[in-house]
Amino acid sequence: MLGAFLLSGHVFAASKASVNIIPKPNQVVVGEGYFVFSNGMTISAPAGSRSKALLVQKLQAAAGIGLKDVAGSKASVELSIRKAPELGTEGYRLLVTKKEIKLDAATENGLYYGVQSLLQLLPPQIESGQKVEANWQVPCVSISDTPRFSYRGIMLDCSRHFSTVDEIKKMLDAFALYKINKFHWHLTDDQGWRIEIKRYPKLTQIGSVRVEEGKPYGGFYTQEQAKEIIQYATDRNIEVIPEIEMPGHGMAALAAYPEYSCTGGPFKQPRITWGVEDDVFCAGNDATYTFLQNILDEVCTLFPSKYVHVGGDECPKVRWQNCPKCQSVMKANGLKTEMELQSYFTKRMEKYLESKGKRLFGWDEILEGGIAPSATIMSWRGEQGGIEAANAGHDVVMTPGGYVYLDHYQGDMLCEKVKIGGLSTLQNVYGYDPIPKAIADDKAFHVLGLQGNMWQEYMFEPNQIEFQIFPRVTAIAEVGWTKKENKNLDSFIQRIDNQQIRWDYHSLNYYIPMPEGNMNYIQFTDKVTLPFTTNRPVKVVYTLDGSDPTATSAVYSEPLTVDRSVTLKLRSVLPQGTLSPVRAIELTKTVPYKGLAKVDGLNKGMKMRYVKDGDYTSVNQLEAVAQWKDTIVTSINDFFKFKKKEQSGGAAILDGYIYVEKDGDYTLHCLADQFYLNGKLLIVNDKMKKNAKSDITVPLTAGYFPIKIVFLNRQYQGVVSEWMDARPTVRPVSNTNRDLPTVVYY
Repeated sequence: MLGAFLLSGHVFAASKASVNIIPKPNQVVVGEGYFVFSNGMTISAPAGSRSKALLVQKLQAAAGIGLKDVAGSKASVELSIRKAPELGTEGYRLLVTKKEIKLDAATENGLYYGVQSLLQLLPPQIESGQKVEANWQVPCVSISDTPRFSYRGIMLDCSRHFSTVDEIKKMLDAFALYKINKFHWHLTDDQGWRIEIKRYPKLTQIGSVRVEEGKPYGGFYTQEQAKEIIQYATDRNIEVIPEIEMPGHGMAALAAYPEYSCTGGPFKQPRITWGVEDDVFCAGNDATYTFLQNILDEVCTLFPSKYVHVGGDECPKVRWQNCPKCQSVMKANGLKTEMELQSYFTKRMEKYLESKGKRLFGWDEILEGGIAPSATIMSWRGEQGGIEAANAGHDVVMTPGGYVYLDHYQGDMLCEKVKIGGLSTLQNVYGYDPIPKAIADDKAFHVLGLQGNMWQEYMFEPNQIEFQIFPRVTAIAEVGWTKKENKNLDSFIQRIDNQQIRWDYHSLNYYIPMPEGNMNYIQFTDKVTLPFTTNRPVKVVYTLDGSDPTATSAVYSEPLTVDRSVTLKLRSVLPQGTLSPVRAIELTKTVPYKGLAKVDGLNKGMKMRYVKDGDYTSVNQLEAVAQWKDTIVTSINDFFKFKKKEQSGGAAILDGYIYVEKDGDYTLHCLADQFYLNGKLLIVNDKMKKNAKSDITVPLTAGYFPIKIVFLNRQYQGVVSEWMDARPTVRPVSNTNRDLPTVVYY
């Protein structure tokens, strides 16, 4: 039992063994003893209570315990709605004694959150969908709880990669466990239009499908499916906020209706790569506004939320700068810059939404050029946009990329599948405070809360979304619900252990801290010692015979020393026995690569053979190239001088030398398809080049080393090679920071 301490005039106590609630209640007193559930107990609740239905269903399914309905206060479990202004619309009071459970709130929503807390007081087996054995008891507690913020949200980006209705429902079930109350549904973007608009059928006929590597990819939600999801969320206290991107990120719509662009198209299909499209909605064409307003008519009717998110982020202005209609509107309205034109656009859409009884939500770019009067800002490019908006009297939701972007890595990138980049550990998310000091005290109320954003460009499988969201959603939930002074990281990490068992019952593919440290490919001369760490306390097991570790494999307790060529495999093991994915490290005993003491006539740069065109997906295809061109370049990136922006096709083979000053172990890094040193193929990136995990540690002697780089200018899973810096890097293993690209010679 942790010690009790005084908090705002209330005694707070917590027990690691029995009170594992996330988000942490703001006032808790733990008593002695337990309330034990058994068949024949009774329950009373308001008629039609969702909260009662949830509790009854969970107990029946997992424990086989049925609760009988009775009226009045003599029930074993009493749920009641009372006049209690101090609890607001989401607060609750829960009293558990050895004889009874009493839960009251001012609203059904509050009761629902109280039941979620009650369920977390039960053993984690309560989340089982079938009967299991457990001690179905609840510790005696007194809880009085209200949230710090009214907005506690998660965004799913179903435009880049589509999530089915069932997949979204699974997420909503899990969000509800932690009192997440907003689901921001990113339905449209350059890469896909996902919501049926009956007036414009081509939005889904054309805009919902893109062709990737020769295969169609797509999907959309009918309005009936959207209604189903909205109701499912509502039953779980979750408001669904739709996002229809404008004026940028609109290529999926423009592929279907190119007449609403500045150029008139045609556009072959939605954008097939990630990133930002230059073609946007024409802000100088009245027909564009009519088109978008007609879309919003159906959206406003479909979604009961008071908010409609219109995006507004990352809108290139190049088409507007060269569009006579846009320039005419700017002149007629005294607009000096294209940023002011975007503000004009946003204000027109805001006025229209207000006529429908809705409020406009937008990313922080809508501040540029002048903010719409009643707009609510979602601050993603750091906190500055939210600070400016709140201090100016606008409501804001804080969602800075450095803290709550759920598409970022959770640990060492060498241990995870490819992501867009960034690092947001569970601890970093938990430590975030949505009210920066730069917001004036009398303006802090404008911060409605925070949101985690699950951008899905690199989510190629449904369970990858789960992996990115859990456990970080629990940190977002606690930041949003629990008062700052009541938070405690150590307590939170301990409570995660209990939650992970619950996630197993929900079949969630959640992140488990992996053994971090060292490259995945290591060559050594005599022996090598490998230390590993994890970013949360967790047991690590390993094997040296190539087999996948099990829970009973050798336990890592100190750095491993290896003196032979082996495949080292490691896994983390949670207290309940759940295993992480396998991390494999190829260890090869070898002799040092010998550098040349001297190479005559060297100049800076590389020899490059290249072919400008051709769709090459395999290095083997280069054998069929009939005619190469030859040139001298300063680096591999010079290849793109021969290509249009983000244009795929072509290939290059580069030859040169690198210089190493002294003997030692070095890490080689290169994002090309192949990298050779001393004639030996050491690095292969034959699929995804972005954030590849192909770096290799090798022993080198001082001197010059001939290198060869093979580079295919291809697109793979939405990533174009142009975005990758394929210049080679050679750095001592003692240098933990990546050096500037290595100087090359020919």
